[in-house]
Amino acid sequence: MRCKLLPLLLIAGLFPEYSFAHSFGEPYKLPMPYWMYIYGAMAALVLSFLVLGYFYSAESAKRPPWQYVVDNPKLRFIANKLKLATLLKSILVLCFGLAILSGFIGNQDRYRNFNMTFFWISFALGASYLSALFGNWYHDLNPWKFLLSPFKKFRQGRYIYPNELAYWPAVLLYMAFICLELFGNTQPFSLSVILLSYTAINLFAVYLVGSAEWFRYGELFSVMFRLIAKMSPVHCPSNQTGQRQLTLRLPFSGLLHERIEHRSLLVFLLFMLSSTAYDGLRETSLWFNVFWQDPLHILEALLGKHPLHAYITLRPWYIGFETLCLLLSPFIYLGLFLFFLWLGKCLTRSPLTVTELSLRFGYSLLPIALVYHITHYYTLVLSQGLKLRGLFSDPFGWGWDIFGTAISGRLPVLPDMGFIWNSQVWLILIGHVASVYLAHAEALRSFPNQRQASISQIPMLLLMVIFTGVGLWILAQPLQG
Repeated sequence: MRCKLLPLLLIAGLFPEYSFAHSFGEPYKLPMPYWMYIYGAMAALVLSFLVLGYFYSAESAKRPPWQYVVDNPKLRFIANKLKLATLLKSILVLCFGLAILSGFIGNQDRYRNFNMTFFWISFALGASYLSALFGNWYHDLNPWKFLLSPFKKFRQGRYIYPNELAYWPAVLLYMAFICLELFGNTQPFSLSVILLSYTAINLFAVYLVGSAEWFRYGELFSVMFRLIAKMSPVHCPSNQTGQRQLTLRLPFSGLLHERIEHRSLLVFLLFMLSSTAYDGLRETSLWFNVFWQDPLHILEALLGKHPLHAYITLRPWYIGFETLCLLLSPFIYLGLFLFFLWLGKCLTRSPLTVTELSLRFGYSLLPIALVYHITHYYTLVLSQGLKLRGLFSDPFGWGWDIFGTAISGRLPVLPDMGFIWNSQVWLILIGHVASVYLAHAEALRSFPNQRQASISQIPMLLLMVIFTGVGLWILAQPLQG
């Protein structure tokens, strides 16, 4: 068998472009050789660093970012008259209620039941992209906060939220959420149980520490969507009278002059990055073969036979191996991040500690986390998430057609494969350039002069180049069969 595989491996090595196309689902030949993409992206990063180092000054970095306040009394009057916020909250709560109900009594086919597509695709993915475009809408429309709002005794809580906990509850919930997504093999019924359990967790936590503290520090989606919303071109801060003001700003500029308040939030951010990268990696043939092909013959020596012949026995161990790698991934990224910050500190002899530097520069990694998320999952939103239009007509999978869209509403949008690949490359490049810009702006504020700021960013630039190369390499790998 090895003799037969050897020629195939040689062919794949000689003509790798025929094997590329991670996330396309079928072989796709890249318009250009892969090395041209990766070298071009790295060169663009280096060029952006040189341009910023030459033209971007400390005065510009300290200047508040541009923003434009949209003050339209008519729009505010219409929104208040229609009670738009209450209407949207009610719709979202009803959707979650329908998702739970359909999981319990509906068809258990994942693709015919409303709750699987609504929660995993439209909410978990689509809501992230809404936050990236329209700001922190979830703060006002949070369905769990809306359900608990009539109960005044839940607002204060029985105990003061411990400062030591910070964002660690959200980190743990986020890890559990991703483990369920990747390894839980959820069905409509089990998803309904999970949603009810998560509602019970929120209810109990708010009862203990109060609504304001829990939905700031502990509730998974509040923390995640708030982080993503910092990069949005739309911002709605409260003015002195407590009213919301619609404000437009440049994308990613909301991260300027921002500092991570606790190391637990940094771990949360890094898990946003590492979990997405790991999800892409674990779907590739290369990662699959590391375990099941046993290239070092470790498992074969222990089992006395090839691992594929013991698939049923080893499958739980493989899931455990994957789970361990997932849970360790943010700390691996944290170690890399701290190491390159330490190199910058050594080059500049800065008195700032590595911990302080990590809190100052942590948000510069957030654009990378966002673009990784978009490149890996936006095709899933187009192909599966849009089917929600048809599922509203038949939420239980019983053959209904309430709105006349049960069939036509399930037609997916399938972009051209060339468009997908090129858009993924551009998104990754834009995200990394934005990160270089944010890191350079922070360096100009953190170091005494422009020369030290530029020198400090050489290790960070190397880290961004590594992230760019790894991100494009993962996208270009063939999927496991």
